[in-house]
Amino acid sequence: MTGSDDYVDLDGTRVHYERHEGPADGPAFVLVHGLGGSLDNWGAVAPMLAARGTVLSLDLGGFGLTQVHPRDAAVPANLALLQRFTAKMVGRPAIVAGNSMGGLLAAQLTARDPGAVAGAVLIDPAIPLVFRGYPHRDVVRDFAMTTLPGLSRIAAKRLAASTVRDEVERTIRMVTTRYDDIDPELIERHVRLSERRMSQRGAGASFEVAGRSLLTMLGHRKRYYSVVGRIAKPVLLLHGDHDKLINVRSARALAKRNPSWTYVEGEGIGHTPMFDFPDWTAGQILTWLDARPGLGAPAGA
Repeated sequence: MTGSDDYVDLDGTRVHYERHEGPADGPAFVLVHGLGGSLDNWGAVAPMLAARGTVLSLDLGGFGLTQVHPRDAAVPANLALLQRFTAKMVGRPAIVAGNSMGGLLAAQLTARDPGAVAGAVLIDPAIPLVFRGYPHRDVVRDFAMTTLPGLSRIAAKRLAASTVRDEVERTIRMVTTRYDDIDPELIERHVRLSERRMSQRGAGASFEVAGRSLLTMLGHRKRYYSVVGRIAKPVLLLHGDHDKLINVRSARALAKRNPSWTYVEGEGIGHTPMFDFPDWTAGQILTWLDARPGLGAPAGA
């Protein structure tokens, strides 16, 4: 499941990443996790994509094992970090795939720096709300408790009263629909990482900063749609119809606004199909690539 993991220095930021080697004549993949996630989110999917090309997954600033000042965990700062990472570690147009906040980052990078991206895969990306497309009430409650001053202290008390494993399992159950189908080793990786992060200063503050900046960006609906509307590269939009965080109605609205994109809706699938539907997730990406021969391949391949 695991590839080789290492660190790369990007203008003073020590970025943790994992590499799965693949065929040299295939595309290079860059995988971007969401809010509160890490490169471990891709533990089941990355090896499958490596059958086609080299796969790089990274911990964004303030998440996983990439430590930054909390202010540098905001979405704009992580967009700049992703841009630097792709330029340095790939050096040619990559297939950039992102989930949730990572999907927003993948879309923004494609619009901002099209020379860095051959194609974008947006998996249940963060999207502005549409009418009747609201998150599940449990998600709203938990997000408020971890991002709003005062309420975040209540969340800290809840965490202190439970085990790390309890919190990891509760979170994963919320974003998936088939918890029992998840590879147990993938869950163990998340537990071990969470235990390690508890000793890191500023981990909670990074989540709060990133969460607030994400909400701010999604609140500017016209700006959001204007940015993604500038994307001129192939896009695959995958979305689960049982996503409790980003209601599927928002994905349908985004797909309608961008008819040139490929939109696939997963029946009975939640917010993070990489966990409980890795075969479906990797299969959709590879099928999309098969329909576009040579997309992302190195020059001359």
